[in-house]
Amino acid sequence: MLKHALTYQFLANLGRFGYSNAGRRTQGIWLDFTAGQLKSAWQGESLVVWGNAFFPFELLYALDVTPHRPETMAALAAKFGLNREAIACAESDCYSPDVCSFYRCAVGLDMEGLLPRPDIIVATSCLCDGAGKVFHNLSRQYGCDFFLLDVPYHDTPDARRYLAGQLEELTLTIAKKQGKPFKIDRLIEALALSNEAREYLIKANALRKAVPCPLPGGDAISYVLDMQFFGPGSPAGARFFKTLYEELRGRVDKGRGAVLEEKYRLLWMHYIKPYYPNDIFNYLESKGASVCFGEANHVYWEPMDPGRPFESLAAKMLSNPSVGPLERRAGLALKLAETYRVDGVINFSHWGCRQSSGGEYVIRDVMQKKGIPVLILDGDGADSRNYSKEQTRLRLEAFLEMLEAKR
Repeated sequence: MLKHALTYQFLANLGRFGYSNAGRRTQGIWLDFTAGQLKSAWQGESLVVWGNAFFPFELLYALDVTPHRPETMAALAAKFGLNREAIACAESDCYSPDVCSFYRCAVGLDMEGLLPRPDIIVATSCLCDGAGKVFHNLSRQYGCDFFLLDVPYHDTPDARRYLAGQLEELTLTIAKKQGKPFKIDRLIEALALSNEAREYLIKANALRKAVPCPLPGGDAISYVLDMQFFGPGSPAGARFFKTLYEELRGRVDKGRGAVLEEKYRLLWMHYIKPYYPNDIFNYLESKGASVCFGEANHVYWEPMDPGRPFESLAAKMLSNPSVGPLERRAGLALKLAETYRVDGVINFSHWGCRQSSGGEYVIRDVMQKKGIPVLILDGDGADSRNYSKEQTRLRLEAFLEMLEAKR
């Protein structure tokens, strides 16, 4: 069933028509967008290009290829209970449990024949160590081309020129494989759509300063974040964030919040959360704790210049506070804590995520020096074997008691 294009056509129609009522339109746009891409990938309507979350998808939309998002598929597998079997498949094929569970899950789904065949696989060297290695292995398995963007550690003019050169070379290489010339006008159009999405995301983020916060934290780190990664550059991405802004504006105007009586405002540090069934966010909200913002939703890049498209994409990638020295991410955490007037921080410590866990105690110390309590919450985004409801509940209870004592 998951291998058939008709399945995804049904889901796309559900997104288009089943979520049309006010307050749920963003979810419908996301479902239509995601299912539509899956339908195209299974039908082989154009070159299928797998990419990781930190790859600039604006390039893929400009090239009119069909993007595919294995990390999204891993999160969906966790949501619908397909993760354990998929992860077990990957581990039986010599993938260590120390590898990020999203990549183990994606490998397992591929072994089960649940991912569409790629023509090209692309990845970036940041932020996830596993992306380049796992995607390279999969490209060898399929015998398809693999391209890794080498993202420099420091954001300098030379680094931007170096990365821009790679982006341009990759674009021309994919166009050549398509057998048609690359049209710069399509990239300019994609950047304009990306800038439009950026503008509305900034407006939506500003509304999350309201008390009570209008957007549930769990939603912000699921379908909203997925569109933030993979939507910019597409018409659906621009439409999604405009609709998100309009929905949040309506809630703020009516004084409606994600939490009925907001007692505590929390900042979520990490790009992910657990996507399998769990009660973390429901429990927090039941206690009056709102995850009012997360570092993943922060807009850190400047508007892109259509006159310098490759340089603009390079600047966007290198502007990420998680690229480069840890001081950048720590500084962002302090800035967000002040901007959103948070009472505490939950730093989700995802198993196998070296780029994040390596700095979490440094960030905790920086925050605590400013009087901001931090909970480092051990867990896993896709492997439910690493989640204990009871232990997690105890840690959250203790953290909320600490916040209450500070009131």
